[in-house]
Amino acid sequence: MFARVLIACLLAAVLAGCGAAPSLFGPSTGTVTGHVQLRACGGAYRPGQTSCPTHPYAGVTLTFTQAGTGSDQAVTTDSSGSYRIDLKPGTYNVRASGPGDQAGGLGGPREVAVAAGKTVTADFVYTIQLL
Repeated sequence: MFARVLIACLLAAVLAGCGAAPSLFGPSTGTVTGHVQLRACGGAYRPGQTSCPTHPYAGVTLTFTQAGTGSDQAVTTDSSGSYRIDLKPGTYNVRASGPGDQAGGLGGPREVAVAAGKTVTADFVYTIQLL
């Protein structure tokens, strides 16, 4: 009788642990946070400008594609240009596209490595040359 009760308790503990794996065995995702900013340089009256003002870039969609799997997850920046996304561990290629941007995006892909339980900061700054 004692053996049955002991086995039942152990089985219950194992099954409960399976349902709550992140809390028992650590987190199963990592977090990527950052800001997207837009720099405007130059212009007709400032051809030799050396420092360019930056502004938050709201509404930018960042698409994270996991290397090897091809699975995509996307996040959009808020009014302050900030974003946050939780992802499974692995290496991701990140592409950004601005509001109304149909082709090309805002530059080439960038690689971000995500580790379980860790937060990675990936900031993006896009420079435009004013005429």
